[in-house]
Amino acid sequence: MVNAVYDHIVAILIICAMFTAAVIVLPQISIANIKTVDQQQLRNTALNVFNTMLLDIGLGINGTDLTTDWGSIIDWSEDKVIKFGLASSRDSTFYVLDPNKVQRLVKDNPLGQLSYTRVKEILGLQDYGFYFKISPPFNVTNLDGTRIDGTHSPLKLTGSTLSYAIKVTHLDGRPIPNATVTAYIFYTTNDKFFPPVYITRFTDALGKSEASISLETTGVESLVAVFRVTVSDVATVVVTYKSGSVNIVDINLVGDNLILTRTKATPNDNVWIMNATYITGNFGDLKYLFNSSRKNDKNYQLNTGNFMMWSRKYNGLSYDDPVCFVLNFWAVDPTKDPDDPKNGRTEIVIAGPFQNIMGYSVFDYGDRPRSQGAVRLQRSVIISGMTYTAELWLWKETP
Repeated sequence: MVNAVYDHIVAILIICAMFTAAVIVLPQISIANIKTVDQQQLRNTALNVFNTMLLDIGLGINGTDLTTDWGSIIDWSEDKVIKFGLASSRDSTFYVLDPNKVQRLVKDNPLGQLSYTRVKEILGLQDYGFYFKISPPFNVTNLDGTRIDGTHSPLKLTGSTLSYAIKVTHLDGRPIPNATVTAYIFYTTNDKFFPPVYITRFTDALGKSEASISLETTGVESLVAVFRVTVSDVATVVVTYKSGSVNIVDINLVGDNLILTRTKATPNDNVWIMNATYITGNFGDLKYLFNSSRKNDKNYQLNTGNFMMWSRKYNGLSYDDPVCFVLNFWAVDPTKDPDDPKNGRTEIVIAGPFQNIMGYSVFDYGDRPRSQGAVRLQRSVIISGMTYTAELWLWKETP
């Protein structure tokens, strides 16, 4: 009889334990499973969005025609983009992006940009937030680690001697030895544009590269250096200024159209383009678009009163994948005689057209991640023959 009582007590305890597990433990397991499923669904959505961005060529309306080159529409408005995708329509290789399309995501693009709201609408992401970023594959900085920009330059000019010192590191800060550093140096005096200086050096064990260059003259008024840094056949480009360089214009490339637009710093002077050249991703020989035969050539005078000051189409230019243009300007006070060389000055302007994704700045787009459950994806992409890292963060927005 006693054994039977004990058996009943044990059975009751087992049943209570099973009930407790069913009431307390199983719901916890179910919640964990639901969270896992939700996170996997979010990751699948992020992967689909990322593939659409990087592999789809998209579609736009140019006038009455449909075009896959929607980033090259001259008469731009964001409602003309009806399908989003950054892939190049000229290259069937995966993860090759069209620089004109990428430029439409750049903040304050003077020729028009595609808004975050519009991209979310096209991609059907009304209930999601995302952050998209394109950055160089490694860091190129000043020796102290500061970013190379208009305020912090690695260039030092003493008389006719120009020296520079830069540092190349992995994204986690580790130095990169034996990186190839190639520099083009462009400079002018008050009234003369000199042939560019070309130099190649390598980084040491600490990732540092230093050099000194003798220029042809003292009294340099405007100077620009373009660095191409290569690590294991992967390269990035960094541009830096020195001395009197100013932002006379914004340089834009839309398809094969070179377009100069007015900036806040554009002077009221009469301005002419003296010559124009560009650098491709492989840093081969400089290619000249033109050399003006004389100062004050009417064919190359800028209409400084207009927002779009000068434009010209060069058939096939975009196929060369130019990564930056170098324009030499002649500027004269409008109250003075433009034919008197004493009244003018030369200025160098160098820019993109993809300056927002070069080494001295970071291209980003969208909203900053605001959820701990955000999914992050990365992929190497090619733009104008150069390798960059594309990154997407996606999260579910709360109502």
